[in-house]
Amino acid sequence: MSKLTSTREFILQEKMISLKDKGKIMNMNNEVIGTFGGKIIKIGNTYRIREPDETPILTVHEKIISLRSAYTFYKGGEQDEDKFIGKLKQKLVAIKPTYFFEDPNENKVFTMKGNIMTLKFKILKGKKVVAEIKKKLFKSMIKGTYGIQMSPDLDDDSALLVLGIVLMLHHEKEENKDKSMFS
Repeated sequence: MSKLTSTREFILQEKMISLKDKGKIMNMNNEVIGTFGGKIIKIGNTYRIREPDETPILTVHEKIISLRSAYTFYKGGEQDEDKFIGKLKQKLVAIKPTYFFEDPNENKVFTMKGNIMTLKFKILKGKKVVAEIKKKLFKSMIKGTYGIQMSPDLDDDSALLVLGIVLMLHHEKEENKDKSMFS
């Protein structure tokens, strides 16, 4: 059993000075149990969550041309249709950014509530909170570190999905921050 899929409390730490969008996934003992990363080119990026031995366990592809943000999730390291898990989408009409995850049959599985831009939000499955995300201030203000606490009864596949969702919402936050700097 993988520590990455069986853990329910994570510390995510992005590498601040890097040509790639990448970081470490740690447990509450600060043990690195996985990594995440994208490519240098930001348009239509592909992200992967990997085991410490670099084996990809989740691949997320960002849709380039769309009225709203959309990310397609695949199990493993390839974007094969038989590995398709679902999509993370942004609600088209909303006062503040609102996101949801739907399965291959377009059924809503998870919804996000809270302030995604400050990394303080909850992920719900139906009406039940299954994960809570909070910005963490550890030893250094420079490090982009935040925590995820998931429900202990969340199954391993759902926990991996939630981890991927949180990483993509963090990416959204960073993309929106970059856009507002240039507007």
